Amino acid sequence: MEDRQVTALTEMMRAVNAGDAKGYARLYARDAVITIHGGGGLEGRGAIEEYEVGLLREFPGARLGFYSVWQKGPVAVVHYAVNGRTPGGQAMGHEGLLFYRFQPSGLIQEERRYLDSLTPMAQLGALGPRPARPLPTLPGEMKAHVATGSPKESESVALVRAVFAALDSKNETAFLSSVAEDAILDEMIETQPFVGKANVKAWFERWTAAVPDARTEVTHILGVGDCALVETVLRGTLKGPLGRLAASGKEFAVHRAAIVEVKDGKITRISAFMNGKELAQAVGQWPLSAPK
Repeated sequence: MEDRQVTALTEMMRAVNAGDAKGYARLYARDAVITIHGGGGLEGRGAIEEYEVGLLREFPGARLGFYSVWQKGPVAVVHYAVNGRTPGGQAMGHEGLLFYRFQPSGLIQEERRYLDSLTPMAQLGALGPRPARPLPTLPGEMKAHVATGSPKESESVALVRAVFAALDSKNETAFLSSVAEDAILDEMIETQPFVGKANVKAWFERWTAAVPDARTEVTHILGVGDCALVETVLRGTLKGPLGRLAASGKEFAVHRAAIVEVKDGKITRISAFMNGKELAQAVGQWPLSAPK
């Protein structure tokens, strides 16, 4: 199973980088479903191919790379990056997280896709003169990690659950006690990561002020090696600025995923993926206009 998944993902990179939309779509089952949180869904191989044709037309010569894949049975989670240019030469790029469920044959039955749609929009100037996240560096190779069911993996999962609970309860002491001194928190809706425990603390204060009534429902969590891969539904009220959005006082429910890296019982890195477009839609700020 793990070998078939790696073979399919390797072929996926080749197909995208060769502009081969049909080859890309053939990696999915005929009745496969893709959910793009904040961007709708695709049902069936034909719709998947058509969508990929549109992307490759919009960004000809786009380059796709996979940093890592975490595997457990039919489930595989992939951290990806893509860079591309419009026909006019404008550059864009972003990182995302993909949750796959494979058939025994090696075909993809289901995909759930997490990315920030506002990142490429800002890079292309669609949001006006706002700061934009820099283009990601594409990985040279894909690293594969297979779950072993070890006590260490279970401990990491328990730690991550506790950290999300501390965030929701605004328990700064409990949250920071689980974070390494040199930890990095990379919230993909922001233009830069927060580096070091002091800056992670600043992020915590900003986040809890923006969504003081946050409630995180963990819908899926997978421990593999030194990482926990998490899918959540975040609910709350936007009472302060978050990412590119202004305070609205409106309630929302959005999808959010994360890669949480753990070493020696401490969190060393959190990479969080939430679609700013989905949040903007939920709080009545879509379409996001350029600042005056």
